[in-house]
Amino acid sequence: MLKNSLTRIWSSLGTLLLSFALAFAVWVSAVVAADPSKEQDFPAPLPLQVRNQSSGLILVGDIPTEVLLRLSAPVSLWDRLTGGVDTLKAFVDLSNLGPGEYTLPVQIESELRPFRVVQITPTEVALELAPLAVREFPVKAQIEGAPALGFQAEEVDVDPLNATVSGPSDLIAEVDSLIAILDITDARESISTSVSLQAVDENGVVLGGVTIDPERATVNQAIRQAGGYREVAVKVETIGQPAAGFRVTNISVNPPIVTLFSAQPEIVAGLPGFVSTVALDLTNIEENLQTRLSLALPQGVIVIGEEQNVEVLIGIAPIESSTLLILPVEVIGLANGYEAQLSPQSVNVFLSGPSSILQSLLPDDVRVFVDLSGLQSGTHLLETRVEILPEDVHLLTTTPSSIEVTIARSTTP
Repeated sequence: MLKNSLTRIWSSLGTLLLSFALAFAVWVSAVVAADPSKEQDFPAPLPLQVRNQSSGLILVGDIPTEVLLRLSAPVSLWDRLTGGVDTLKAFVDLSNLGPGEYTLPVQIESELRPFRVVQITPTEVALELAPLAVREFPVKAQIEGAPALGFQAEEVDVDPLNATVSGPSDLIAEVDSLIAILDITDARESISTSVSLQAVDENGVVLGGVTIDPERATVNQAIRQAGGYREVAVKVETIGQPAAGFRVTNISVNPPIVTLFSAQPEIVAGLPGFVSTVALDLTNIEENLQTRLSLALPQGVIVIGEEQNVEVLIGIAPIESSTLLILPVEVIGLANGYEAQLSPQSVNVFLSGPSSILQSLLPDDVRVFVDLSGLQSGTHLLETRVEILPEDVHLLTTTPSSIEVTIARSTTP
């Protein structure tokens, strides 16, 4: 009886399997009809990851950073594939690879299913692995250019003194040092700035393909005025007054600052922070005046440069009303424990405005000052600033426009 039952089951097995196959096909057809597949390009390039790279090896050269992908997936899955972050990942696997050259396939993975990769661009990546070397090298400051005439570069220091370089061992073997390049062309004051580090060989050739840590260094280059040289402001001296009904609107001088030199440095050091022109007579002038004036220099002092004279432009206009005030220069922003000496201590301030207001100006209505915020000990050439309270009064010009300020620690408690 059992034998007969088994015989009947066996004889109907083919029919059962066929029925299951037909049912599955019908189900698949229904699913596909309800959610058909769509083939199209993935909307954005995928970042290419490098996985399982040995810590003792380094990639030599460049490899693609992104790949393009074309997929086939059900319509319902496309929104999920494109709507999330990192739903698809592209990578090359470096597991168990030693030094050498390889061509590896680009692989795609995702937790979402089902989909089919139709095309990857590129399909494979050629790369080279080399032994990784790490060494420490000294950092050297490389100074380029020259300071402005009358100035000289002195001590220079760099921070840090050493940095770590990593890369292929054969390339690290060529590194001689690290350089921090600083351009001091026409510099008139000390420089402190951050610059990128570069690895160079013994011939000074810059080497690429290495990693430097830290990437930047701070270079401090001291710039000092050379002995016998000094930069001073130019003050235009005038006498007389324009014609009746006219006024001075502007006095400008080019250059506003000149460099003086003497073979006897003490003479230059004893000068105030400015040098005056010979007096320019403005008597009865009715129009703008442009001329060249020589400088009133002590004997043995010369102006550095081809031009020994300065160009002066005097602006003349019909009077609204103007006045000349000789005002002391105030100091703001001086750090505690320091004192400042000004040269000159007062400047000429030319103002314009209604006569009634100009004639009734109070001492506090106009002030001239220099801002010493953040300045350290030493001698500085600074532009003056003018603050005017009456709204209808306007500044025409100041002369000199810059004054010399010497900052030093206070000698009194």
